Amino acid sequence: MKVSLKWLKDYVDFDLAAADLARRLTEQLTETEVLETASTEVRGVVAAKVVTVDPHPDADKLSVCVVDWGEGSSTVVCGAPNVRAGMVSALAVPGAVIAGGRKIEEVTLRGRRSHGMLVSAAELGLEENSEGILEFDPATEIGSDVAGILGLDDEVLDVDEQPNRPDCLGMIGIAREVAVAVGSELRLPEIDLNEVAPGASELCSVEIEDASDCPRYIARVISDVEIGPSPAWLASRLASVGLRSISNVVDVTNFVMLEYGHPIHAFDYDTLAGHRIAVRRARKGERLTTLDGVEHELSGMHLLICDGERAIAVAGVMGGGETEVSEATTNVLLECAWFDPVIVRRGAQSLGLRTDASQRFERGVDARAMETVAARACSLMSELAAGKVARGMVDAGDWEAPPVTLSLRMEKVRSMLAPGPPKEKAAEELASLGFGVKSAADGLLTVEVPSFRPDVRVEADLIEEVARIDGYDKIAHEVPFQSLAITTDPARVARDGVREAMVGLGFYEIMTPSFMERDAVERLGMKPAGEPIELDNPINKEMPLLRTTMLSSILDVVRRNANVGESDLRVFEIGKVFMGPPKAHSERWMLAGAVAGTAGRPGWDREARSVDFYDGKGVLWALAEALEVDSPRLSCYDCPVFERGHAAELLLGDRGVGSFGMLSREVAERWDLPQQVFVFELDLDALVELCVPTGTFDAPPKYPKSRRDLALVVDEGTAAGAIVEAIGELGERLLTDVQVFDMYRGDQLPAGKKSLGFSLTYMSRERTLTDTEVDEAQGRIVTHLVERFGASLRE
Repeated sequence: MKVSLKWLKDYVDFDLAAADLARRLTEQLTETEVLETASTEVRGVVAAKVVTVDPHPDADKLSVCVVDWGEGSSTVVCGAPNVRAGMVSALAVPGAVIAGGRKIEEVTLRGRRSHGMLVSAAELGLEENSEGILEFDPATEIGSDVAGILGLDDEVLDVDEQPNRPDCLGMIGIAREVAVAVGSELRLPEIDLNEVAPGASELCSVEIEDASDCPRYIARVISDVEIGPSPAWLASRLASVGLRSISNVVDVTNFVMLEYGHPIHAFDYDTLAGHRIAVRRARKGERLTTLDGVEHELSGMHLLICDGERAIAVAGVMGGGETEVSEATTNVLLECAWFDPVIVRRGAQSLGLRTDASQRFERGVDARAMETVAARACSLMSELAAGKVARGMVDAGDWEAPPVTLSLRMEKVRSMLAPGPPKEKAAEELASLGFGVKSAADGLLTVEVPSFRPDVRVEADLIEEVARIDGYDKIAHEVPFQSLAITTDPARVARDGVREAMVGLGFYEIMTPSFMERDAVERLGMKPAGEPIELDNPINKEMPLLRTTMLSSILDVVRRNANVGESDLRVFEIGKVFMGPPKAHSERWMLAGAVAGTAGRPGWDREARSVDFYDGKGVLWALAEALEVDSPRLSCYDCPVFERGHAAELLLGDRGVGSFGMLSREVAERWDLPQQVFVFELDLDALVELCVPTGTFDAPPKYPKSRRDLALVVDEGTAAGAIVEAIGELGERLLTDVQVFDMYRGDQLPAGKKSLGFSLTYMSRERTLTDTEVDEAQGRIVTHLVERFGASLRE
């Protein structure tokens, strides 16, 4: 939120520089930065009194004026309709710079020399359009700098908006924090309200269809308003925070919103059918054109403000164009309401309208302050637009906002803030923030939370308030000590074991949303396991259901990878599926995955081939082995997801835990998959019941390894795997690894023979091995293989 320092000083006195105040607020409240001044380009414009006004002899719409600007008198040609003798206005003397960087020079207009220019608010960047020149209070000092009068030399802070601090979306809320930071008093606006008959209840009515949507709605009526430009002080206040002046009545609504942080809206009273306000949900197909000129189609999720015939505003978001305040407006109905934050947020989001009003309603407004906010706006409209305020107000709704009272234990404060302030100081700090504080028993404070602080609801919130005002730097720099009792969920440990096993099998873990499209199950050809759960407010409108299967998400991943040329894929996901009606649904952990592309990397002894059913079956058998699950079995399984004859159900013991197989051609075409894909989906909850993996730790070796190569000539029918198995059966304790690295057939070997090359690795965890120890172990292995296979060493 942008905060003008000059505006801020209307509520609290301080003499800190902008940078120092920003630092204080950052330490106490939230991140705050100093922005550039409200206007740095306007220079050389001064207050001047118009002494005489004479018609231009050669132009009907121009006047020749003599103005006194403190350092002398100048003749100025002016075309403003409101120029008159005796008024105090703004004079841009020759050499001055106005909005847009325009430099003023002496010019001749229709034969008369103009030594400067009387300027309007638009020419100073305060309004989009102006009908006349600026007019100041007659008591304004002649020759004084207009930038100072209008606050164009203001400094502006940018205070980071906190979602739990709606009070800090208003100048008064920020001023309260500043008052505490500098040790000053908060000064609230004085409201001088003169009411006249008849009463507001005689002029309008308010009806709320559902009090939960709008707990409170206040309507006030102001008659005989005179729509015109805002005074300079009001236009400059709005300009300092980036808002353009529109008209006095509209500017008052924006000013009060920024002052209190509570949005209000002004309707043209005479355009309201039946002078009636109704707050209700939108009907299907209902449409409304908002103030920005955009027509919106509405639905039951939108809350509307209506008159006796039609919708006139989206509640808490934006008003409608047909009832806006215009130059023709003479009577105003003022709205000050409390709308449900969730409804406002959803409505604004669905319509793509993010406004200053919706931003504040989304965070919640102070229902108890509504009378004051409405009275302040009425007072200003009476003062600035000559309006007559009808007596009383229409206060509709069924609302209760009982005060929240909390107990604050000083012992708890000391334990969390260490050492923490004494009781008296803590009470003083809370009171300065607007809390009602009473001293109860020793070491205990009873605290009433103000209605503008909805974020304070428990004792810890009070302690946070004490901490930030007392100073976070006063908390002792100690690392808290607490012994940790490590507890593990067996099911979670088992899932982690499954995850590690899948990664060990060369799979990549993926994570996809827990949602699915409406036709996902139908596209898979599966029978619905139950009625899927539909989300009221889905993140993605194309995926409004909680998933009942993970296969559709898996296939989406396979397709996206195939589209970018990644055809070789091994992926898995561990996640939940959801079954049953919303209020009695069940959730189950599942393991799903896919294997696509080639089966392993091609090598010197094999060509590339596509994944088939047996490759996928081998993965699941390897998973069962890694989890130490005994005797996995399969049974025939027929499902449209899988190719007939290439699918099975996985059985562990007598329990089915899922299905797997090659994806059917029909389903592959629906996902635009050009290749064969093996997919599986297993009930992980059932799987972990059969196996709870336990972790093991193998310390890294301290001593070096020693490697020896071994080339053996064996019969053509002797498999390399058989030799590796025989080496393992020997049980050589120093041997840690055996790898096959070569196979040779050729003229240098006898007929019916081949040469196999092995790399053997030796290591001891107790000491560094000597060459003698390694040679002896290698010799024992060679002797064993010669006796077992009739092998010989290749020279």
